[in-house]
Amino acid sequence: MARSSFRAHGPTESRRFEASSLVAALVLAPALAGCVSYEPAPADVSQILAELRARAWEAPADIDRAETEGARPDQLASFAVTHNPSLRAARAQIGVARALLVEAGLLSDPEIGWDGMDALASEIAEGTTSSVDFLAGFGLSIPLPRPGELDAKKGAARWRVEETRRRVAQGEWLLAREVYVSCEDVLEAERLLDQNKDLVQVAETTRDYFERAKAAGAATAIQANLANGDVLAIRALRVRLEARLRDARHRLNALLGLPPSSEIPVVAAREDAVPGDVAVEPEALVERSIDLRPDLAALLASYQAAEEEVRLEVARQFPLVAIGTGITLVPGFLTRFNRPAIDTALARREALRGEIEAQVHEIRRQIHDAHAALQEARREVRFLETELLPNAEESLRLAGLAFDAGEVTLLEILTLQRALVDARTRTTEARAELHRRRWRLLAASGTLLGIQPQDSHEEQETGER
Repeated sequence: MARSSFRAHGPTESRRFEASSLVAALVLAPALAGCVSYEPAPADVSQILAELRARAWEAPADIDRAETEGARPDQLASFAVTHNPSLRAARAQIGVARALLVEAGLLSDPEIGWDGMDALASEIAEGTTSSVDFLAGFGLSIPLPRPGELDAKKGAARWRVEETRRRVAQGEWLLAREVYVSCEDVLEAERLLDQNKDLVQVAETTRDYFERAKAAGAATAIQANLANGDVLAIRALRVRLEARLRDARHRLNALLGLPPSSEIPVVAAREDAVPGDVAVEPEALVERSIDLRPDLAALLASYQAAEEEVRLEVARQFPLVAIGTGITLVPGFLTRFNRPAIDTALARREALRGEIEAQVHEIRRQIHDAHAALQEARREVRFLETELLPNAEESLRLAGLAFDAGEVTLLEILTLQRALVDARTRTTEARAELHRRRWRLLAASGTLLGIQPQDSHEEQETGER
């Protein structure tokens, strides 16, 4: 037993140990060379909040220098596409999808192992071991991809990248629509506030009529007080209009990724800068939207990824083969030759086909509804501008002349004055609603897409990576 122990630690065994160490070093060296050290990246919420507070509106470099009165909706939409936090987070997912694409294109690593049973058996049975015992325990196995498997994996991952990109485009499209609509909300609130000043002046004129009449004994104190009450009511409305403007600005700032307190002067979009044509029939817009809607494009990309996943699962029905120092075969009896996975992939693809049909149906409904709503808004604005508002203004003017002649009562004047307030308010709100419905129709038809971020996507993605 002592001699056996001596042989196990003799020069021959030392040489075998050195050879084994050399082989292990040669195998592990390339792997260790490609290792990445862990670097923590904690999320500092305080720093994030400080960055959000420091963010400010930046006019695009190519802005017309004559446009100093404010920012247009298209310029604000371009800014929002770059700086909106939710969209920036969605855009970061493109890097994840690209990393998964790299993983999908990799072959399986070879399996290297050593089984010490031969050496142990020789030691037990014969009291000695040899280099043959050690070499016999060495094993190498390289799994081979099934026919078409690797190509299908890469195809599915590639379409997932495309789906993520189109989801980002969908987010940009929705964000642009909301920015345009929110700009109309701000402009509407500002116009109503300016209009409130004019209406206060009209009411004060009426009040002055009755103050003079009261002084002359032609009107009672109650009548003068009623006239003053209308002035106070219009002034009280200003408080609500100021709150309305504040809310509209807060919503716009949230879309832009700016602090709530930011105040950006907003101007209406130029007519020559309005994209698309909403004068065509709804079905023509539906046909156009099929190629332009980013939400449908994202769904189609998801379907193509599901198509590649069906091809992948079909490829996996064949046995898995690994070659090396021997041959290993995994026939797939217990998984029923991957048939359940194939059925799942087929069901997923069919479900997506149904989603595409439902989405096309929904797009058609949205466009028809938006088109009808736009036509209705146009008719309402035309009626208000050509009939109701001129009638209210003329009636109040005539009432002023009749009052001087003593041919009109207090209640008639106040009624006409209130009708004018209502007509002007309705007209301003109807004009703003007309613009909002126009933006919604343009977005529904897919033509409100001419929005470019102030920083290119590629530059931002490079920075995120």
